[in-house]
Amino acid sequence: MALTRNFKQTVIERVERDPEFAKALLDEAATLFLSDEPETARLILRDLVMPQWDLNNWPC
Repeated sequence: MALTRNFKQTVIERVERDPEFAKALLDEAATLFLSDEPETARLILRDLVMPQWDLNNWPC
């Protein structure tokens, strides 16, 4: 049986240790927007940005 990892957690860990990877994801999202593929661009941005938000620690 193959071992698997949570994709989102893998992306978070990679972005935290490799700023060039984060930049590449952002560049890819921008290219997709300009290539008229906004749905795919939004998915990449969601995976890049949403893990940074810890909603449990917001002051409100």
